[in-house]
Amino acid sequence: MILTILIACMLIACSKSEDETPATADLSGYYEFMMPDDWRGGAAKFYQLTFVQNGNTVTGDISLNDSGTLVNGIVSGTLSNGVFTFHATMENNKHTFHFRATVGSAVRPTLISGKFVRESGLRSSDSAGGNLTGISDWHCIPNYHVNPHVFRQVSSTPNPTGPPVIFVHGMDGNMSNWDTIVLNLSAEFKAKHNVYEYQYNWKDSIIINGRQLKHDVDSAGFAQPPILIGHSMGGLVSRGYIVSGGEITQMVTLGTPHLGTPLVNLINFVCIANYPGPRNMYPSDGYIQYILNHPLDIASRSKYFAIAGRMGGEWIMVQGCLTWKWNETYYAAVDKLGFDLFRTLFPLDENDGLVDRKSGQFDGTNVNHPLEIQDWVDHFHLIKPNRVPQVMAYINSL
Repeated sequence: MILTILIACMLIACSKSEDETPATADLSGYYEFMMPDDWRGGAAKFYQLTFVQNGNTVTGDISLNDSGTLVNGIVSGTLSNGVFTFHATMENNKHTFHFRATVGSAVRPTLISGKFVRESGLRSSDSAGGNLTGISDWHCIPNYHVNPHVFRQVSSTPNPTGPPVIFVHGMDGNMSNWDTIVLNLSAEFKAKHNVYEYQYNWKDSIIINGRQLKHDVDSAGFAQPPILIGHSMGGLVSRGYIVSGGEITQMVTLGTPHLGTPLVNLINFVCIANYPGPRNMYPSDGYIQYILNHPLDIASRSKYFAIAGRMGGEWIMVQGCLTWKWNETYYAAVDKLGFDLFRTLFPLDENDGLVDRKSGQFDGTNVNHPLEIQDWVDHFHLIKPNRVPQVMAYINSL
């Protein structure tokens, strides 16, 4: 359900009052950043940290996923006269560095640009510019759609001959989004596979939700690596599972923004979408670039099966006026709005209303395309069997 609230909230007023902007920045909150591994062109590392600020003192925790292994550490620093510095020490003295930046007066800066410097074996090449990307702590609707974490079995068979299948919903969704597809699973499919659903909090960082899925799969003790079926953000969560060291037999994605989505550029105007998960879908940096270049993701792409949809319409004359006519009547209003935004703001005419075709099909990689693009199907109807019978037949064939 990617970016539902992001598009819908563009139609309402989301604003901050002037008294919410203090004279001195408060850096307390959650941040993410990337930097080179060996500082000379190695694989990038994706870090996550949480700051707590008390006066001019800033402390916190830091972690990174290093090829499936979680490495933790601590940070300590100061914010004085608009200059922010912190020192980070990881477990076993790995990735020890310090960071320095000039900070503005925003209550929760969403971007802090500075420089990282490695603290061992220093040389001129051992420094790199970088950004801390954070989130605001204010939202239009507090506690909007907070999902509890659930991993549940919805269908079991005494003697499965195939791997378990896990359905992973999209942004602003939950496990009930799969009800219709689960009801349409064939008897042959249910006799072959044990079926599960994974529900996560879409507001959390995608990599956190991927790690949790790996924990659930490991705890289940499956005899075979699972088949993951993800809609929208759910496909990115599934890839987060893979770069966290999770194994798969196959991954099927429906309308997943594998290359990110430019609609996230509008997120600063949509306060209720200002969370790590939605922000992770920026195309040009952060999580998307992290997984695009991650060796575990690259090595698994021959097992990826990407399916995308495409909306459409045409300009017609109605009583002497040029009018746009949709070629289907069932398109969701938010998808219509997203389609118009793609056409007017970004040169991406082919899209399902929320994800463009190239991103949905993961163009430029060796992933599989088991079906032709689903013509005249919007983002929400990619998981509706009556609108995508080919998709339902494909799932039943797994």
